[in-house]
Amino acid sequence: MDEKATRWIEARGIDSEIATRFGIKSFQKSGKSWISIPFLEDGEPVNHKFRCIEEKAFYQEPDGKKCFWNVDVLHDKTLFDQPVVITEGEFDAISAIQSGFVRTISVPDGAPAKPVEGDSAKYDYLDKSVAAIRNSPFVVIAADGDQPGANLLHDLSLRIGREHCKWVAYPKGCKDLNDALKAYGQRGVVETINRAQWLKLDGVYKMSELPPLAERAIYKTDFHMNIRLGDFTVVTGIPGHGKSTWVNDLCCRLATQHGLKTAFASFEQHPRQDHLRNLRKWFIKGNHRWTAQEMSAADAWIEKHFSFIYPTEAQSEEEDISLPWLLEKCAASVVRHGANVIVVDPWNELDHVRRRDQTMTDYVSEAIKRFKQFARLYNVHLIIVAHPTKLKAEKDGRLSRPTLYDISDSANWANKADLGIVIYKDGTATHLDLQKSRYHEILGKPASAEYSFNPIINRFEYVEI
Repeated sequence: MDEKATRWIEARGIDSEIATRFGIKSFQKSGKSWISIPFLEDGEPVNHKFRCIEEKAFYQEPDGKKCFWNVDVLHDKTLFDQPVVITEGEFDAISAIQSGFVRTISVPDGAPAKPVEGDSAKYDYLDKSVAAIRNSPFVVIAADGDQPGANLLHDLSLRIGREHCKWVAYPKGCKDLNDALKAYGQRGVVETINRAQWLKLDGVYKMSELPPLAERAIYKTDFHMNIRLGDFTVVTGIPGHGKSTWVNDLCCRLATQHGLKTAFASFEQHPRQDHLRNLRKWFIKGNHRWTAQEMSAADAWIEKHFSFIYPTEAQSEEEDISLPWLLEKCAASVVRHGANVIVVDPWNELDHVRRRDQTMTDYVSEAIKRFKQFARLYNVHLIIVAHPTKLKAEKDGRLSRPTLYDISDSANWANKADLGIVIYKDGTATHLDLQKSRYHEILGKPASAEYSFNPIINRFEYVEI
């Protein structure tokens, strides 16, 4: 470099010997002083950036290859334990190198005026280096402290992976590392980079950053388990063995003992016929000739504690009774009627509308995920009654005792439930198998208990063995 270029370089706080070591040279063009900055790849020059030192003007070789400035440092095995610093300009990079951060590179084209969405040739130079960058302890993106710099930070972190990246906040009055070097010397650069903060990444926290969890209400039942709001329960059993009757009994007990309100989405029971009769029978405790006073009291209790999701004939003809349809009605039941418990009985009666590329197993997995999210979001206990697949008959002709893994379409019913219950009738005895309990100390341990069903009062009564 000639004397003029040397003074210009040193006025920026850059050691001219380091600049010379990186191949920066000066030359005259059209009566003005310029410098050339070489871009090397595998030790060979593949491009040059030319900068006028008398005015802000730049250009590059027309056919020059785009790559990071100082890219070869990424492949120096002796430096693999050091973070990578990425800057917006070569003199910012030299400022970092001069301050001890030798594994520093600079983008070839500066920052974009707006974020570059999707695939773009602008960042093709990143493809060859991204693996080495990701394999560093972390990446500090030291883009300029202005809007184009923010755009560059966004673009690079998106393509490298936000989980790898930190960003820098510059000292007052500085917008890049070279400004920090000029204002505060190498100490200013070191402190700026060492203060780099991880990019915010939703879903990743330290314990101290997590908000406190709201305590979810737990309710004891007369069966060998507890019910907790926000949980997801699956009930299965052979058709005719009483799983719907048991769910009705459970919800009636929750209403009487704890004041909980249930919304029934029962596609095999009509509210005006089946539910009304069964709920009245449970409340009145008998199948004798009911008095008008008994029915009035029962109906008031039903009106207070129960609501119903049931499509009219017109709805069934005009729209699919699908998962989105169901979740919309469940949400309305929570908001309008204060439902604490949602019962979907049975799952198999919904119209299962899948994407063309979606298997039934994938569809069920997605549905269970949405059910669990709904339960947590609305703080309700969600019960799904699902039929098993066709079961094999035993030697005596009776169907084999089902498990949660026998539910149609997916093993996810068993794997993802908080509570998993099988109802099985053996002669006059009804077995309630709690086959799955995600939280033993809260919901109860998996076990089997025997009950007898009393049809006079529509209730299951525990049998001491």
